[in-house]
Formats: sequence, C-alpha cells, structure tokens
Amino acid sequence: MNFFKHFQRQNTGVRPHQIIFEKENPENTYISWEDKMKPRIKLDDGITPEEYQALVSRWDEMLSLAEEIIWQNYLNPKSDDLMSEVDSFPDIRYLTGNYYVGDVSYGYIYRDEKYQPYQIKEGRLRHKHHNGKEWLEEWLPLDSPEITRYYQIILQLHLTGDEDGEEKDYMGLDLTAEFVDLNAPLEFEILSHDVI
Repeated sequence: MNFFKHFQRQNTGVRPHQIIFEKENPENTYISWEDKMKPRIKLDDGITPEEYQALVSRWDEMLSLAEEIIWQNYLNPKSDDLMSEVDSFPDIRYLTGNYYVGDVSYGYIYRDEKYQPYQIKEGRLRHKHHNGKEWLEEWLPLDSPEITRYYQIILQLHLTGDEDGEEKDYMGLDLTAEFVDLNAPLEFEILSHDVI
C-alpha cells in the first residue's frame, strides 16, 4: 500500500463495510479470509426454534451496533481508543474498513445477583472462579431464585487489513450482548480483539 493511502486512513478513517460471502459452510466450521464462506452458527442446546427466529430477526440491528463499535473504537481517527505508537495494534493505517462475520453464537448465560456467571453442569448451576491460588466452584440448583437467565449473543468479526497491496485477515473482534427479554434493547460490549 502506498504512503498516501496510509496517511489518508490515519487522518480521515474509513467507514465499516460488511463483506458477505455466498459460499455455504456445510460443515459449520471456523472460517478465515481464504475460505470466503458463510459464518459458523453455534446454538445452545436449550434455544428453541422460536427463540432462534426472534434472535436472528434482529440481525440488521446487531450489525448496525457492531459497525458503530468498529467505527468508534478502531476506524475513527479521532477516537481516544486508538493507539498512535509505532508498531501498536491495531494500526488504523492498515485496516481497510472491511469486515465479515466469522462466528455467531446464540445461547444463554446464567448470572447471580452479583452478576457472576454460572453454567449448567451435571444438572446444576456452577460458578467456577480462581481466588489467586486455586480454582473454586460454587453450585446452585437449576431453579435457584437468585439466578437470572440471560440470552447471550456473541459475534466474532474479522476485520481485514491491507499489507503490501493484499487484503487479508488482520484482526479478530469479539462482541457480546446479554439481555433478559427477547425484545429488550441490544447493547454490545467488546470481549476482546486480537491478531488473526
């Protein structure tokens, strides 16, 4: 990539643009830029067909929220979240603005009054955590009144970069949303971003 394009991205940024691949993903496997396939879909065992339909009907809303996060945190040159040091990651100069969805996960997460997460294990709810020395487990019955079940959506996005004139995977971005009611407003948070 020439210096002018690097300079332009660093000063004006580029808006997020979703790449949609038409090739089926028959094995429902992890995908990368080279695969150019539809995303892998993961469903918790308990998700009903009706719940799944209600969740996927909000797809455009999910992507709109995700694009705003991408813009504000990674592409907007006026963002306070971007690092300006040489060799920092991610580097706005290399991001193309293009992204695609690699994985989508629809499921549940269970939380207590302190918002600590529990998973179903052996017919009960388990909270596993580390106290600095060892792993500890706390157990509750499935019908515990202190537990709230949340729907959880995890979007795993791949942002592409341009290095030496070739577009390829540059950064993975994981976003999560949790909500009690299927019609509740969605709000995504960044779980992580990393090199891919």
